[in-house]
Amino acid sequence: MKIFNKLEEWIGGGLFLIIFLILVTQIFFRQVLQSPLIWSEELAKLLFVYVGMLGISVAIRKQEHVYIDFLTNLMPPTIRKIANTFVQLIVFLGVIFFIHFGIKNFLGANFPIDALGGISEKWIYASLPIISALMLIRFCQAQDDNFKQDKSFLPATFFIIVAVVLLAILFCFPDWFKVLRISQYIKFGPNAVYVALGVWLVIMFLGVPVGWSLLIATLLYFSMTRWNVVNAASDKLVMSLNSFPLLAVPFYILTGILMNTGGITTRIFNFAKALLGHYTGGMGHVNIGASLLFSGMSGSALADAGGLGQLEIKAMRDAGYDDDICGGVTAASCIIGPLVPPSIAMIIYGVIANESIAKLFVAGFVPGVIVTIALMVMNYYVAKKRGYPRTPKATMEQLCKSFKDAFWAIMTPILIIGGIFSGLFSPTESAVVAALYSVIVGKFVYKELNLKMLFESCVEAMSITGVVALMIMTVTFFGDMIAREQVAMRIADIFVAMADSQLMVLVMINALLLFLGMFIDALALQFLVLPMLIPIAMQFGIDLVFFGVMTTLNMMIGILTPPMGMALFVVARVGNMSVSTVTKGVLPFLVPIFLTLVVITIFPQIITFVPNLLLP
Repeated sequence: MKIFNKLEEWIGGGLFLIIFLILVTQIFFRQVLQSPLIWSEELAKLLFVYVGMLGISVAIRKQEHVYIDFLTNLMPPTIRKIANTFVQLIVFLGVIFFIHFGIKNFLGANFPIDALGGISEKWIYASLPIISALMLIRFCQAQDDNFKQDKSFLPATFFIIVAVVLLAILFCFPDWFKVLRISQYIKFGPNAVYVALGVWLVIMFLGVPVGWSLLIATLLYFSMTRWNVVNAASDKLVMSLNSFPLLAVPFYILTGILMNTGGITTRIFNFAKALLGHYTGGMGHVNIGASLLFSGMSGSALADAGGLGQLEIKAMRDAGYDDDICGGVTAASCIIGPLVPPSIAMIIYGVIANESIAKLFVAGFVPGVIVTIALMVMNYYVAKKRGYPRTPKATMEQLCKSFKDAFWAIMTPILIIGGIFSGLFSPTESAVVAALYSVIVGKFVYKELNLKMLFESCVEAMSITGVVALMIMTVTFFGDMIAREQVAMRIADIFVAMADSQLMVLVMINALLLFLGMFIDALALQFLVLPMLIPIAMQFGIDLVFFGVMTTLNMMIGILTPPMGMALFVVARVGNMSVSTVTKGVLPFLVPIFLTLVVITIFPQIITFVPNLLLP
């Protein structure tokens, strides 16, 4: 039983390592032997589909998918229990439909994958029905745990019985299923998409994980319109993960994890302390500076907050800083990560917008530095006003020693960006190189990483990737509805009617994203809203590289604002303080970040100048 409960971790972690080895081999053959492999990319993509879905299963068991809970937290206990039961039923239906579509697509797949010796694409589509069956088991296990803790939850046996009945109807008596086709009873016509969007918003704000809410809303739309095309549209659930650029995401996540486990973050922090600690507000500057350095390796705001956060907060407390400023600086500085290359947010935007990831990486560097300087200015002002002490100035010997210790870690962003700009690596390959470099430094230079820790890091990266994978799958499915109903064009018509210039459009988009960012997680917001806003930007002639950087900074403000500010929760957890304390501390630092957003919106050349110069 113990082995079965760890099945996803063993298989997913093992497959992750295999993908790692395949891509390292690919880079070696292409760069060293000048003999590119034909099969490596296709095999890596195939295995990634399985890894992503295994990650979804892990997240279901641990109940860790992204959801919005601020409304349910305001509900009376009785109503909240009803809402929780509703949420579990929706997730259950989502898993059932995953199994249904998985089997349908598997049976209908017949094209060969030429790069893999002509094997059938059934190997790709088999991932959904097989792993969805495992998702159903994990869901029932999670419900069993919930029922043991609170008898108001439905027991796992209920879901098992219902699952058997529903699957039997779907496959043995498909005609019975026609009763669920709403279009037989009510003709919504062009209003169907608005009904689906309304239901999506309602169930999402009731606490249904964002990914599952997207799936159910899209199914409702097809039920109200053309159910006969749903199987063709569901093809996107699997093929959305079959993308080579997306492979960069799990490997940058892995790099961030390896930085934390391999002793690299400590050395980065010590170097920043020796360099900046003696100035007014020194430990705050150290916090911000370390975030800038770490951002050039992990590409993730929450990886920074969770990885460096505990170390930074302890050091600031020891230096006499108040908890609110410790938490506020840590939370605010973590948003540098998605701006400074490499950036996971930029990779996802590049995939959504079909834009050059290399250009996006370059474009984010200048605003990332501007945000860093702006945060340091505000930190100086707050520290001077509160009279925080300085730390003793490091001697030249101490500075040199800290630089020597951190040298190999500091080389990581140089290796990544240099490899991309020189054309040696694609963004995905650069992520693999960064992860490989982190393994080498952690194992052979700092000697704090072993094989067990490496495998555990792969398992953790796989689990985090699962959260992203569900969003990618369902938002692509959801996007089919948006495209069929030309929702983006309808929104564009509203913008055209209300705006008379590029600047006015950008102001409206910023206002919309700032408002939504208060309630919707940045990752969810990126997947949900950008596919509708990008066509508008194109219609108004807005540079998509600039647009990607601007919207990324905007959404990072969202992770710092309640009630859905994820960075606030992460920092509160690692710092062992209340969310309200962190929120109070972060408020002054929102001012320079917002001003930076205003400046780059008015003067987009700040962003576009460098990428246009280096990568025409």
